[in-house]
Amino acid sequence: MRHRVCGDLAMTAALAGLRVVELTAGMAGPWIGRFMAYCGAEVIKVESNKRPDVTRQYVPPWAPAMGAQTQLSPWLTDWNAGKRCVALDLTRPRAIELCKRLVAVSDVVVENYASGVIERLGLGYGELRRAKPNLIMLSSSGYGSDGPYHRYITWGPNIEALSGMSTLSGFAHRPCTVTQYAYPDTIGALHGLFALLCALEHRRRTGEGQHISLSQYEATVAVIGDVLMQHTVNGREPERRGNRSLRAAPHGCYRCRGDDRWVAIAVMTDAEWARFCGIIGHPALAADVRFATAGARLERVEELDAIVEAWTAVRDVYEVMATLQAAGIAAGVVQTVEDGFERDPHLRARGFFEEIEHVRKGTVVATGIPLGLTGTPGRTSGAGAAIGADNAYVFGEVLGLSSVEIDAYRTDGAIEAEEPLTPR
Repeated sequence: MRHRVCGDLAMTAALAGLRVVELTAGMAGPWIGRFMAYCGAEVIKVESNKRPDVTRQYVPPWAPAMGAQTQLSPWLTDWNAGKRCVALDLTRPRAIELCKRLVAVSDVVVENYASGVIERLGLGYGELRRAKPNLIMLSSSGYGSDGPYHRYITWGPNIEALSGMSTLSGFAHRPCTVTQYAYPDTIGALHGLFALLCALEHRRRTGEGQHISLSQYEATVAVIGDVLMQHTVNGREPERRGNRSLRAAPHGCYRCRGDDRWVAIAVMTDAEWARFCGIIGHPALAADVRFATAGARLERVEELDAIVEAWTAVRDVYEVMATLQAAGIAAGVVQTVEDGFERDPHLRARGFFEEIEHVRKGTVVATGIPLGLTGTPGRTSGAGAAIGADNAYVFGEVLGLSSVEIDAYRTDGAIEAEEPLTPR
């Protein structure tokens, strides 16, 4: 089945011809659709004005009196750009009916409601496969569809803590920390995207659909599997090591000239250490028995760090990176967000940042989708769509409803009107 592609993306795109229905909120579900839309799939996001996605509840921190700016949210662009947006009140039976009709002419459903919600709405896999027998459906929830935690409330920090990731984060002399970023959402999204692509390949070969039940908790635990394996070997709890390594020294972030400027350096071999000593003006240290081997350097890591920082502290951070990299030593500036956006020559040269047409702003600049598809490069068709902005296209063109039928669904409350504009 070939479908019109969102934003008329060229039919040569990697996922052109694929239609995805999204019943999602937050990041763990929407980011999957964001990648698929970028690659040419037509992704239809089902929302409600009564229960807007958290990405639309953005209040500008510099102007809180403006209230929520639902189309101007940077989260909306980052996680939902390139999608079609329709407004259905899924608490109403006729909206459920319409949603099933939409699934019947689609290929994939992605949902990340709390465990059990989608079934209570009457949109579980058992119901939807009646509408689309070879449907591929991904259900991504915090703890999975069963187990003693499956109805627990889910946010990224909860899962991060429960997974054990937080006990590994931070310095040994400080309490454990969370990362201040919802890593379980991104980890779950990327696992979910891979699982969907596997299911699509399986369907291509067999004609069979399937239901993918993904636990963001399990996906997060999986990424620290090496630490769990260490525990099974020695029975000890791993220590928080901050920036230090069990295998290499120098290894850490070192202060450079200027206000809060740092560089990360990792010297992995004795040969690198010898070159490093020459660069910092102390070639004799390479043969000094206190530092000649990795084991010796690890035993005197605090003394070693002081020597390194005496050299970095009086130098420009980018100069330090360039000098060490020229000698084959891993080093990277600890960049601020401003550095990355305004001054990073590598990201600029590779065209990483993408200019996207925005309904309200004209154009916005967003981080790129780093898939590296040289044969079928993607693009983002647009951003800032209001809830219900694509009602006419989806219900009229995709489902073939007449204007009279659409009006009847609106009168019933199943189809909601397009979200009213908020002041800029």
